[in-house]
Amino acid sequence: LRDNMVSTQDMAEPGAFELREDFIEDLCVMNGRAGGGIPTYLYKAQKIKDALDATEEGEVFLFTDVDIQFIGPCRDTILESAAGVDLVLQMEFEDIGVNIGFVAVRNSPASRAFWQHVHAEIVRTQALDQRVVNNALYSGFAERDFGLAWARFPAEIWASSQAFFGAPPPNLAVHHANFTLERAPSADPSLKLEQMAMVSSYAAGGERQPLLDFVEATLANQSMLDYRDRHFGARRPGPEWSTLAEGHVARAGGFREKKQKGGGG
Repeated sequence: LRDNMVSTQDMAEPGAFELREDFIEDLCVMNGRAGGGIPTYLYKAQKIKDALDATEEGEVFLFTDVDIQFIGPCRDTILESAAGVDLVLQMEFEDIGVNIGFVAVRNSPASRAFWQHVHAEIVRTQALDQRVVNNALYSGFAERDFGLAWARFPAEIWASSQAFFGAPPPNLAVHHANFTLERAPSADPSLKLEQMAMVSSYAAGGERQPLLDFVEATLANQSMLDYRDRHFGARRPGPEWSTLAEGHVARAGGFREKKQKGGGG
């Protein structure tokens, strides 16, 4: 995945970015937890904090996962999206949600305070990093307490979870393979690489039907429907998302799953 990300970036927009990367032999991931669990969440939050320490005040940097491929030039889109804000994140869905696998961060007091909070909340709650970020943004906490201004990238910075709303736009610049129809071990990148080949072919004017079939299957995928309801719908736990309109299905939060009582005769 890493090699594909680097090669597609170089082909799509040579010299647009200065790559800085880590290689970790063993992150001690937690099996069965999304994205590798707490060790991965803390590592990512710490790396963003480290990048803030290593950049100039006001400078913007890009932090990405490795399951990314570059389809076309995107530097100008990133900088335009970051103008006047501290943080720009990829859309999880077209209508709601942010994904932290492709993030532009401006070095500012608000950004530094925000990522310090995210790291501390992961330690305190042992929660999914993306849930911590969405809670802080949509509740209004990040803006109220840190003065953080944030935005979402336009659809050409596309994540496959956005297939829930249809195919990628004609001006597709980035593809993040954050969702697959089937689950695979994190050590096996084959499903994501297959998806990348499918999206790349579609964007280049090749065969369209496989991607259209993927979109149709995404709409009916039970894992996707369950994920959307638990993270951005009626079954969302956590604080009220007061930045959403009154009556929005995800605004209230606070949902608790009822535990099954043990059986007995």
